[in-house]
Amino acid sequence: MRRDVGEAVRNTLLAGLTLLAGCAGTVKAPYPPIRADTSPAALERGAAIFHASCESCHRGGDAETASGAPLRELPSYMGSFHAANLTAHPKAGIGSLTDEELARAIRYAVSRDGRLMVMPSYGMGDSDLAAVLGFMRSGHPLFTPEAQPAPRSEFSFFGGLGFRVITGNEPIERPVSGIPVPAKAATLEYGRYMAHDVYDCASCHTDGFSPRKTEGDDVYSGGMAFIDPAGDKVRSSNITFHETGLAHWTLEDFTRAVRDGLAPDGSALRSPMPRFRGMDDVEARALYDFLRSVPAKDNEVKGARPRLTATSVRPTWVATGAATETAPEAGADVDPETASTVAEAAALSHQEPSGAVGTQAATGGTASTSASPAETSGAVGTSSTSAPTVRAAPQRKPRPAEPKVDAPKLFVQLGCASCHAPGARYHDRLARASSRSDAELVRWVRNPEQFLPGTPMPTYADLIDERTARALVRWVKAGGPASLPPTR
Repeated sequence: MRRDVGEAVRNTLLAGLTLLAGCAGTVKAPYPPIRADTSPAALERGAAIFHASCESCHRGGDAETASGAPLRELPSYMGSFHAANLTAHPKAGIGSLTDEELARAIRYAVSRDGRLMVMPSYGMGDSDLAAVLGFMRSGHPLFTPEAQPAPRSEFSFFGGLGFRVITGNEPIERPVSGIPVPAKAATLEYGRYMAHDVYDCASCHTDGFSPRKTEGDDVYSGGMAFIDPAGDKVRSSNITFHETGLAHWTLEDFTRAVRDGLAPDGSALRSPMPRFRGMDDVEARALYDFLRSVPAKDNEVKGARPRLTATSVRPTWVATGAATETAPEAGADVDPETASTVAEAAALSHQEPSGAVGTQAATGGTASTSASPAETSGAVGTSSTSAPTVRAAPQRKPRPAEPKVDAPKLFVQLGCASCHAPGARYHDRLARASSRSDAELVRWVRNPEQFLPGTPMPTYADLIDERTARALVRWVKAGGPASLPPTR
């Protein structure tokens, strides 16, 4: 009897190991005959898609290149997973891979050695896929060769069994080539294409791991579990236009959220939601209208926010940028970019930047200020002995006082504390701030994507003006975040 029980257990384990081995075995998937497109338009398109859909997984938080990173977003019970090294290194990266091999990995989620990978497979059209390949071959700094290979992904015993059952260990069925890209326009067709095949909103915002889950009734209703950088479980939001989802979100709310990473209440979107920096207004409109066309689903996802009502009011601490820009004091040390911004803002408001009005002698040219008839009456046709016209010195407007900013409160409200408070993932990075100028840090706070296009940091330019950002920066440089309570 005992022998029979032992035999049964052994056979069961062998069967499970066989299934697990099958999960790790090779699969059949075709090689799309797609070649990299390196034309200027394709490189721009490929960069936008890569930064939005690929970079967050393949570039670690402290890395300068897409050399791979741990996929901590996946539950640990499934195993240990690591995104591939996509740099141009011939051995550790993709330098020796053909375009067809890369196209197969993207379209079917099948690795070079023929194994099904735990990554989304993208049904993007041939020209978009060629654009992504072109960007990956472009020599961009993201792909600077990195000789350290990414660790191999490994399933746990039960994770492998579950993955095989769910996927059938078969890649998703798609045409090997000939997939069109819809005409770019604010249409439902184009919006659906972006949501399903380029940005992959459908997979992340639908619960489960089945590759066919986006064909079901629960698509876009949220609930899929991820692990955030702090190690906490978060679930994707319901992005249908139900009261438990995006009802009452305006197009402006939606665009700022997906492009800049900021929710309507001004808080940062939760990780691992990427920022679609390259999304233009046409794409935003198409995606917004498409999601509004999806049947609304009643699914209250715990922790998802914010919940808006028809009478929701945006917080009063949210400011608008250009309207409150001010010129620096004369003689102040201002970098050219900041000076340009000030001049543009002044021109838009029909004001002259402070310190820009000079005398003719000082500039060596003609004064740009128009003279009155009385001032010019003796300027032409009079003798050289005429007394020169004396103009009153321009009255300089007093410089507006720096805004009163509750920096600790703003630091928390903007979501900075979740990444930079003591104990948070990027707290140590603030030490670098002391060596940088206020002007540089202000630009980084307001538009971090100009320094690092794929950064998960939100874009705050529409919410805080330069003076407010400067007050926040000075508080950070003075060590203010160290006074906040730890995040854990």
